[in-house]
Amino acid sequence: MCICTLKETSMPRNPKCRKICLSPSCRIFQGASGQAAVELRLDELEALRLVDLEEFDQAKAAQHMEISRGTLQRLLYAAHRRVALALTTGRSIAIAENGNAVPAPGCRSFSTCRFCCRSSETAAKLKTQGETMIIAVTCENDNVFQHFGHTPSFALFTVEENRLTGRTDLPTGESGHGALAGLLKEHNVDVLICGGIGGGAQQALAECGIKLVGGVRGDVTEAVGGYLAGTLEANPNFSCNHHHEHGEGHSCGGHGHHHGEGHSCGGHCGNH
Repeated sequence: MCICTLKETSMPRNPKCRKICLSPSCRIFQGASGQAAVELRLDELEALRLVDLEEFDQAKAAQHMEISRGTLQRLLYAAHRRVALALTTGRSIAIAENGNAVPAPGCRSFSTCRFCCRSSETAAKLKTQGETMIIAVTCENDNVFQHFGHTPSFALFTVEENRLTGRTDLPTGESGHGALAGLLKEHNVDVLICGGIGGGAQQALAECGIKLVGGVRGDVTEAVGGYLAGTLEANPNFSCNHHHEHGEGHSCGGHGHHHGEGHSCGGHCGNH
C-alpha cells in the first residue's frame, strides 16, 4: 500500500507527506551479535530502494516520493549509515512501523520500477474503477516467446474489473526491437509479460509507462491469469545486455534456445 509518512519536525507546521510505495514482507533481518537492532525507517528504505535498486537518479526518486532532493539525500545518508552499521557490527535490522503514517492514494508511477514491490499486485487494482487495462504478452503458438526483440506477435488481453474480457493478436511484422515499445504504446498497453529482454528495451518500455514483467514461460493466457491472481512465477534474472555473436560454449540463460555449438540463449535475451 502506498502511504505518506508525516515529516518529523520540532516546530508546529502543516504535515508534509512522503510518498512510499512499499510494504515490506519482512521487517526483521536477524543479526548474530545479540546487540539492539538498528532501526531503518520506511521512508529511508524507500529512498534506498528507488536509488540503489531501481537505479533512479536522485531527482527522479525525489519526484517519485514527492519530496525535495535535499530531503532525499538526507534519507539516503541515514539509510546507508544504518545499513553499514548493522553489517559491520552484526546487528539486526528492524524496519520501523512509522506510527505516524497515513494512507495515501494508490501509486500511479509503479510501472517505471523494474523491481517494484508491487509486482504481485495488478495494475487493474490500481486503476480507477471502471477503467480497462491492456496486458501484452510476447507470443508464438500461444506460448510466451522468450526474446522480446524477436517476438513474431503480441497477444493483447483486455482486462476489466480484474477479469479477462477479450484477446486480440498483434503481429510485429518488420518492426525492429527499437520500435516495439512504441508499437505497444500505440495500442494503449499497460503491462508487458515476456521472457527475456535487453536493457535498452526495458528503458524504452519505462519511458512509455509500460509495466514490465519478465522471465515468464508457458501459456500466454495462463500467464495473464497468474498475473491477475498475483501467483505468476517469473525468473528475476531476465535481463540481457549483449548480442548473439557468442563463441563456443557461451550460455546466457540456459532456457534452450541454441545459437551454435554449445550456446544457449534463453529467457534473458531481447535487446536485439
